Amino acid sequence: MVPVAPHPPLRQYYSEDKERQAFVNGLFDRTAYQYRNINKATAFGSGLRYRQMALRKAGLKEGMHVLDVACGPGLVAQSAHEVVGPSGTVIGLDPSSGMLHEARKGPCRYLVRGIGERLPFPDKSFDFLSMGYALRHVSDLKIAFLEYRRVLKPGGIVLLLEICQPRSRLLLALSRFYIKTVLGVAFAAWTGNRDMKTLMAYWWDTIEYCVPPDTILGALREVGFTDCSLHEQFNGLLRNYRAIRA
Repeated sequence: MVPVAPHPPLRQYYSEDKERQAFVNGLFDRTAYQYRNINKATAFGSGLRYRQMALRKAGLKEGMHVLDVACGPGLVAQSAHEVVGPSGTVIGLDPSSGMLHEARKGPCRYLVRGIGERLPFPDKSFDFLSMGYALRHVSDLKIAFLEYRRVLKPGGIVLLLEICQPRSRLLLALSRFYIKTVLGVAFAAWTGNRDMKTLMAYWWDTIEYCVPPDTILGALREVGFTDCSLHEQFNGLLRNYRAIRA
């Protein structure tokens, strides 16, 4: 199976591919305490309400068992927790200890450190798997999707929420300037943490160089997912990928 990286190596941030995960983990560890504020600033309609609406539309229901991969500070996990209720369960997984520390401030009680390419769960454990705005940070889409399929029950649903390059050149330019420049400078100045500027620059560059939707949908189909679909908003700025585990 030919590997599919979500974007080409970004050598301005790490010199070798093997250094990428350590770079990403360290960057998120040092900026996790501000990540909820960053999410508010970059929301573009993708706040808690949007996440919960997307989860419900994808098929999340009360009583389901959910795995939220790359949970970050727990925003998608929090939204899923509200949907599944006391009869369901939500487990959040993230490689960053700083992000897991922030996630513990939310309602999700089950949090695990790990990466999407090596999930520490048995086969056919979950009804629903979500990943919110983190697909660009895996090393190989197919390896990650194989793991997602493995831990889902037959008929289980995967939902990938993403921020992407919009098709409008004007909206693309505005989004790039707002995220990479305005927010990077503002958060670095406000917090005194220069990593904030690096974070926003890296965050945008992974968006700008991310593979196109057809590549993501093709990788899902190749590893055995069915009913693969894409829902877009704001000229492609927000893209939600949904698929079923056959």
